[in-house]
Amino acid sequence: MPQVSVVVPIFDVEDYLPACLESLAAQTLHDLEVVMVDDGSTDASASIAAAFADRDRRFRLIRQANAGLGSARNAGVNAAGGDFLAFLDSDDVLPPNAYELLLAALERSGSDFASGNVHRL
Repeated sequence: MPQVSVVVPIFDVEDYLPACLESLAAQTLHDLEVVMVDDGSTDASASIAAAFADRDRRFRLIRQANAGLGSARNAGVNAAGGDFLAFLDSDDVLPPNAYELLLAALERSGSDFASGNVHRL
């Protein structure tokens, strides 16, 4: 069971998705799973996600007919198996040590919830 499950809902984000998934692949915390949920994309998003799943066993792709962001997140939650759950929008990127820092904050504080900051690019 991974320490962190990251749910990434995906819908028509082919221009942003590679950077998002690369930022997850580059995390210094390696004990994570990435549950990508394609919500019926009509562009190349599902193919991009599938390529990541093919090359990195931490990445898994779930496909569903378009049902909206909430449904995609819920599908990801249902498939997640980690000790902790994280959400990342498919047009966002993370610094390489994001989940390592968040997990360390949880362990230090004993909290069940951690939040990061946002930097608009």
